[in-house]
Amino acid sequence: MVTTALPTSPVPVPRAPGALPGVGHLRQLLLDPTRFLTSLPSHGDLVEIRLGPRRTFVVCSPELVSEVLVRRHHDFDKGGPFFENIAVFFGDGLATCPNAKHTRLRRLTQPAFHPGKLPEYGELAGREIAVVTRDWREGQALEVCRVMQELAMRITVSTMFASWFADSGADPATVRQTLSDVDTLAGGAFLRMVAPGIARLPLPTNRRYARARQSLYTHIDATIADYRRAGTDRGDLLSMFLTADGEGNAMSDTEVREQVMTMFIAGISTTAAMLAWTLHFLSLDDELDAAVAAEAGRVCGGGLARHEQLPQLPILMSVVTEAFRITPSAWMYSRIAVADTVLGEHHVPSGADILISPYIIQHRPDLFPEPDRFDPGRWSGDGRSWAKAERAMTMVPFGTGGRKCIGHDFTVMNIMLALATILAQWKLVPATSRPVRLVGHSIIEPRNLSLRLQPRQAP
Repeated sequence: MVTTALPTSPVPVPRAPGALPGVGHLRQLLLDPTRFLTSLPSHGDLVEIRLGPRRTFVVCSPELVSEVLVRRHHDFDKGGPFFENIAVFFGDGLATCPNAKHTRLRRLTQPAFHPGKLPEYGELAGREIAVVTRDWREGQALEVCRVMQELAMRITVSTMFASWFADSGADPATVRQTLSDVDTLAGGAFLRMVAPGIARLPLPTNRRYARARQSLYTHIDATIADYRRAGTDRGDLLSMFLTADGEGNAMSDTEVREQVMTMFIAGISTTAAMLAWTLHFLSLDDELDAAVAAEAGRVCGGGLARHEQLPQLPILMSVVTEAFRITPSAWMYSRIAVADTVLGEHHVPSGADILISPYIIQHRPDLFPEPDRFDPGRWSGDGRSWAKAERAMTMVPFGTGGRKCIGHDFTVMNIMLALATILAQWKLVPATSRPVRLVGHSIIEPRNLSLRLQPRQAP
């Protein structure tokens, strides 16, 4: 562990104004999170807020993000009430497990996300994109979030466990129930993160959360048991998890379930939200939409996009990158200080909760002028600009360092494949005059987003 000398005269951590007795800043975070979060850097690079009675330190600068996630990552672990309440339901998945377990689990999980596997997953994803879009008709109005959730779920299911819907044939009732369970768990995870004590209360929302968890657990456990009995490699992520032996140290069924649960929830929610936001932004800019469509049509030839074609789509890549910047898939993630330490010029006590918000960093006007303006021109589109921004800690929607989301390339691939296929064939325009609002729990989503389908004109 890297240790940092404590300052002899530490500067007090500035406190955000507006805390209320008993609840602290919870009201602002739940009712108007973007306004509250983007106000924090004006108080300092490290700002204290209160979530209930508990002190929490919010990191507001790229330099301190690097300290926590990269240079001194061993001084900051997963844990504390934020993760203890989530772990009750998600277990020790890669996103929630402490550092002591992470290295082994990462090693066992990594083969499933090897770059060489992505073309196979891309083929599976393409089949689901075709299924969801085959019945689209001219003039049809799409409730975009719902449709993208179904598409994301189908892609996640087909690439993670190919047999999930084998018995039901993906009937509408099964699809609706699965999406409802995912939505309940994603929203409940965020509430437990910012209001840890709520999980112990006998509330209807907690009962719904427990039922959703049990519903998915039952299906996942049955699928794992079926794969164990069959002993066949089905070419999906679950098969990779079950055959990963880590030199004789294979994952148990419980560990497999925890990895599947985490990736299932994150994969569906993140992919659906980013697809919806990107389609929304393009629906407001005819010139950019036409450029993306022309590129996709030229590269993909009007058919399903393929993994090997993605490097030939720099305009689309810049659009997706900017969508991840302006509406990052996750509001925040947390750490806990494992010992008395220092961040910047401030003393941070052992056990302190640390919050990192990609939304804060990616909306700093000194890093991204006019940060609320959707501008893909900020990026070169060749894939290197995102990586450069990540090294500078100004673009961290998937985290960074040793605990960066293992499914980053997998998620971006699925988003790119879906968008290239859809946009080459369809122009989506606003179907109502209702303003689209940003809402979010664990994932930022657009509310009131209805888009109408118009077929592309042949060149």
